[in-house]
Amino acid sequence: MDLAEGTRTTAVAAAVTLLGGLAVIVYGIIRHDLAWSLGGACLTMPVLTLIALVVVRRWIVDTRQERIALAAAQRHAEGQRTRYIALEAALENEHGRLVRDMAAERAQLAARLQAERDAMEVEFEERKATLVCETMEATVRMFRGGKFAPETPAKGNLIRFPEKLPAQERSREHGVVRP
Repeated sequence: MDLAEGTRTTAVAAAVTLLGGLAVIVYGIIRHDLAWSLGGACLTMPVLTLIALVVVRRWIVDTRQERIALAAAQRHAEGQRTRYIALEAALENEHGRLVRDMAAERAQLAARLQAERDAMEVEFEERKATLVCETMEATVRMFRGGKFAPETPAKGNLIRFPEKLPAQERSREHGVVRP
């Protein structure tokens, strides 16, 4: 006896019991006898329950495949999350390394710039000293050569002091009248 034949036998037995239970209920209703109606209901209820279970079982889908697919998707998502966290950590490490490299290069450039400034300052001071020496030497030669000697003494314009001026001129000069 295979599964399909057993299912048919169960279905036939359920149908016969259901029909018998309904017949007893109808007979109890016709005779106005509560005992017959309750007996028919007691036969009908288990059959209806069995039918409901069979129908519901067919409607309920086997979710094993979906659970397996969900577990695989969850494992994949967890792998992606782990990969993302690892990549984020690597990115932070790389950023830190770049910041350290840039700071080291800035320090190196600052040291090189300071060395160049010091060298240029020394060169400037040497050049300035050389120019001052050359200028002084040229000035001394010009004095010795007579280039700076005045040819004729220049007359100076002397300012006369107020005591030596006549009284009238003195009073007009400041706008004050004196005796």
